[in-house]
Amino acid sequence: MAENFFTGRTHRTKVGCSLSDVIELLSGVVQGSGLGPLMFVIYINELTGVLERLNITVKLFANDVKLYVHILDDLDIQRLQLAVDALCCWADKWQLSVSVNKCCVLNISKAAVKTDIYINGACLPAVESARDLGVLVTKDMSSQLHVKMLFPELISMQLRFYVLLYLEM
Repeated sequence: MAENFFTGRTHRTKVGCSLSDVIELLSGVVQGSGLGPLMFVIYINELTGVLERLNITVKLFANDVKLYVHILDDLDIQRLQLAVDALCCWADKWQLSVSVNKCCVLNISKAAVKTDIYINGACLPAVESARDLGVLVTKDMSSQLHVKMLFPELISMQLRFYVLLYLEM
């Protein structure tokens, strides 16, 4: 039964009225199936073990991977780079791609620590804040920027609510 789930699968993409050729899928987990989420957890679970062996804290949510390390010296920065390299090797092995343009380094600290981390020769940008599951996390862990970002959206929602109430009366 499980063999049928992983072998003989094909894929075709539709854009507008155009259809691509049918190709055989060589790897991955079927999306939209009942077993898909469980299979993906099994598929990606190996990655946590690979990274935790390097004493790196790993957080996964769907296809997002976050690495955390307490940096006290240059050895910790080297350990983080080794973990990023291990993540890239794991992804290559399983024919996955790392979206380098979505990756960044967020130093959560009052002290400025230079942490140049590279993926495939590209230095990841050091950022002041990053979105994590819809929450804007800042280097000082303040919620001010997140609230400031949400405020216009909340005002807009409030105005729509009043308009809806007005129209329905």
